[in-house]
This record gives sequence, C-alpha cells and structure tokens, in this order.
Amino acid sequence: MKIAFVCPDGVSILLFCRGILNALQSGSEKIEVYVVIGDNKYVGEIKELGVEVLVIPMYRFFNPFLDLRTTWNLYKLFKHEKFDAVINFSTKPNIFGSIAAWLAKVPLRLFHIVGMGAVFLPSNNFKKRILQVFLLNLYKLACMLVHKVWFTNSNDLDFFVKQRMLDRNKTVLTRNYLDTGYYFPMEYDDPTLIDLRKELGIDRDNKVVVMVARMIWAKGIREFAEAAEILTPKYPNMIFILIAPLETGRADEVPVSYIKEMEQRANLHWFDFRKDVIRFYGISDIAVLPTYYKEGGYPRALLEPMSMGKPVIATVSKDCRGAIDDGQNGYLVPIKDSNALAHSIESLINSEEKMSAFSRHSRNKAITEFDEKVIVKHALTELGVLQ
Repeated sequence: MKIAFVCPDGVSILLFCRGILNALQSGSEKIEVYVVIGDNKYVGEIKELGVEVLVIPMYRFFNPFLDLRTTWNLYKLFKHEKFDAVINFSTKPNIFGSIAAWLAKVPLRLFHIVGMGAVFLPSNNFKKRILQVFLLNLYKLACMLVHKVWFTNSNDLDFFVKQRMLDRNKTVLTRNYLDTGYYFPMEYDDPTLIDLRKELGIDRDNKVVVMVARMIWAKGIREFAEAAEILTPKYPNMIFILIAPLETGRADEVPVSYIKEMEQRANLHWFDFRKDVIRFYGISDIAVLPTYYKEGGYPRALLEPMSMGKPVIATVSKDCRGAIDDGQNGYLVPIKDSNALAHSIESLINSEEKMSAFSRHSRNKAITEFDEKVIVKHALTELGVLQ
C-alpha cells in the first residue's frame, strides 16, 4: 500500500505527526509512506523517520490563485505516484488535498481535523465572516469527496454534522494524542535542564510558569502577560516564560511591541520559536494555556506538560477543557480573565501538597487517556488504512 500523508509544513510533522507515521509503518502489511509538505524545512529530520519526502509549496494564508496552483500540483503528484491512499492533515491540505485526491481518483481519501483555528471564531468583521462562509463551503465540498474524516474534538464533529457538511457515518472520533514515552517527567538535575537554567538565570528559588502558543490574541497572550504583571510584585522570584512564534500577516497577531512592553512590567520572558520546548516544560512548575482559540479539544500545549507531570491551567472553553480534571490535575478559569488566571497560579504555587498531587494526576491521565500508541492505531484501523 502506498500512502501520501499531506501536511502544510515540516515542523508540524515533527511536532504532531510522528505517531501517525510510526503507526502506518508498523502495520502488518507493507506500507510505503510519502510525506508531502509545503516547505523544505526539516526534510532531513523527517526522512530519518523512515519516509520519503516530497515538497509541494503551500501558501500559509488563503489566496485563490496560489491555492489553485497548490491543488493542481497536488493533483499531478497524486496522479503520477498512483497512491492507494491520501491522508490530509490541517485545514489547507484537508480542503485542497482532498479535492486533488478526488480528481486523481485516489482509491482511499481521508482527512484529519485537530482544531478549526481562529478563522472559525465568532466575528463581527465582515471580511472575516465572508471568509468563514467561503471556507465552510470548501470544507463541505471536501467532505463530499473523501471517504472518512478523523476528528479529535467532538464539538468540531457536531458542528460539521449540524451544518450538514458531513454525514456522521463518515466520521471517526478520538481524543488528541502524544508519545508519553517521549514526554516524560525529568529530574531536576538532568544535565539538559541544568544548561537551560544557566542560560536563563534560573535557580532553585525561582518558580517557573510556562505558556507555549502562537503569537495571536485568541491563544490568551494578553491574559498570560497580565497575570504575570499581577503576580510579579508579590512573587518577585516567580518567572513567566512565553514561547510563541510570531504570526506576521495575521489580522489577530500580537504586536512585538506589546510583549516587549509587558516584559518590562513583569518577570516575563518571551521567546520566538524554540525546538527545545520539552526542556522548558522540564524546568517549569506549572503550564498554562488561557486560550479561547478553536482548539482541537485537547491542546498539545496542555497534553505535553501533563505527560511530563506538570499541573496545568486552561480556560473553561469547550475546545480545550477536556484535558483537565478541574481541581485534580489543574484548574479551569473563565475566558479572558487575567485575575482568575493569576489567582489559580498563586493557589498552586503556595501549596506543595497540591502541586505534588496535581503532577501525579497529570502524568497518569496522559498515560491512560492520551497515549498515541493506542489512539492512533485505533483511528487508522477505523479509517480503513490499517487492518
């Protein structure tokens, strides 16, 4: 069986899709896996996963002309390579990869939704609402052209069904997933963590709160920065670390000037993209994600620190709260409430007993509910890829 796995960029493959690729290659029948990505970054690292890599440029934002070109190039690739199955991952491949696979008469056509993104948040902006309608109709077309769709968020699945975009019989629903063997609790004196603490000037007296997201308002950047500003005067040894790659060109991007100003007003340290996020989780005491973005139900920015035995704090949003047992491995706070976020952080930091209990519950929950070895294999079997 010859399969194309289509993803918009190489970093998403490395961060989110290793489990899928591993499961495809561990099946009982021989499966030849090709990864199709929209950029040439990390090609060498992806090849180390034992797959072939093909690059078809994909423009990140929506542009009718460039998207038509991407669809045409994908069609030609699928036709030439004669794939038995195409699995699309993320919005652009889901839409344009599915259309191309149908045109190329690929026998098995699938796509995977792990979150619908900021474009589907309610908005009063006329242009954004027009874009939403356009995308929903494109998604409806894509749903008609594929055999099954894999969701990790029941709210997204219900939305697609209620909008009559998709028949429920064509869906597979799971939780999100991660490699709990890779994201594991690290000892304080781990050499890699010692090096990072030296780099950042952190010692045993410091408590570290980390947030990993993208630099857009809907991820809760303002709330995190304001919580840091609230707590810094009372807890001068508490350090807030934000890892958030820039989102240049997006209407809802957070200006660098804002975060730079907040760095001056609090013990807040902002980093752009880091490949060593796992080390930042390793040195953290708490991980937070005060998001109101259209997450996939179980955001990786919560699952990863949970798997590493960290207490977590998120919002009551139905698109992220599934990862947290409120009061057992973390707290849920109201959306856009910086004071509530600060209060929850303070409540945890001041109780070693809570910190320890929440940490154990986080690790146990990650292993029992989100381990990719179980979830991914089940999903691929339900999708008809594995037997």
